[in-house]
Order: sequence, then structure tokens, then C-alpha cells
Amino acid sequence: MITIETDLHNPLSQDFYNQMVFSLDLAVLPCPCGHTGSLIWYGSYTRKVTLPDRTISLRVSRVLCHYCGHSHAIMPSSLVPYSRFPLDLHAAVASCCERGSGFRDILKRHFVLEEANLACLARSFRLHWRERLRSIPFHPSPPELASLVRACFDAFSRQFMQIKTTINKLFLAPT
Repeated sequence: MITIETDLHNPLSQDFYNQMVFSLDLAVLPCPCGHTGSLIWYGSYTRKVTLPDRTISLRVSRVLCHYCGHSHAIMPSSLVPYSRFPLDLHAAVASCCERGSGFRDILKRHFVLEEANLACLARSFRLHWRERLRSIPFHPSPPELASLVRACFDAFSRQFMQIKTTINKLFLAPT
């Protein structure tokens, strides 16, 4: 998986995703295996993402590395791999867990969520990420999502709240 660092304040949409993907130059984008210039476009798949007011279908592009033979999805840093919920929701749930507060404020802003969804995210945070975050020297106040993403990639080589341990690499967005 290849994660492209994006502005986390931009609303996620297919247009935003396409703009990010089409700005990439595969000749200079390294594969997670470390080789540069070996990626080719390989297709796409559809993934549902739950936003505060609706669920969208996002067409996620894939690339294939000729050197290692693996295919990789191109993901914006505003998404958590293998989750249908965006990063800001994961961070809000984690913050509620740390404060010991309920999910009432989150449910007011996210019309299409159910409390069971948030309870599942909270359980994942408590089981997989709470102690990991405490083990790294990361404590900005208030927590900034971009710093959290970079800290998690530096320390664990994966996105915050990414549960599966597949290879994931963070790259700066092209300018």
C-alpha cells in the first residue's frame, strides 16, 4: 500500500482522490520494496467510505511493481486502510476513549453512524493502538492529525488505526 500525504482538511471525494492520483509521477514514486521507476498503473477497485452525512463509493487506483511483483493501492492519508471510516473519525473516537467521554458529540455530527460503529472503533483503539501511541514521543496539544500520521508511519510503518500489518509507505504529496 502506498499512502500519499494529503491536506487532511479537504473533504474526501472522488474528484479530490482523482486529482491526487493524477498528480503522481510513477517514474519517481518508489515502491514500498524500495525500487523507483518500477510501478505501472494496474487497475482499481471500489471502496465504500462513510462520511458525516453520506456514504460514498471511492474508486481506488492500484499500481504494480515490476521488481517485487506486488500490487499496491494508492491511498490518501485521510483514509485508514481496511476501514470504511475516515481518519478524522478514528481520531475523534480515540480522543473520546482517552478522555473517557461518550460518543454523543460525534453522533451529532455524523448522521449516518450508529453507536455500534463507534464502539467497534473504540475497541480497536483500546486493543491495538492505545499502548502503541503511549510508547512514542508524540504528544502535541491539541493533537494534529498530520503529525499523528507521520509519527505512526515513523514508529510503526503504518497509518494510525491501521490494524492489518501489510506494508504501507507514506510519501509526500507532489507539488
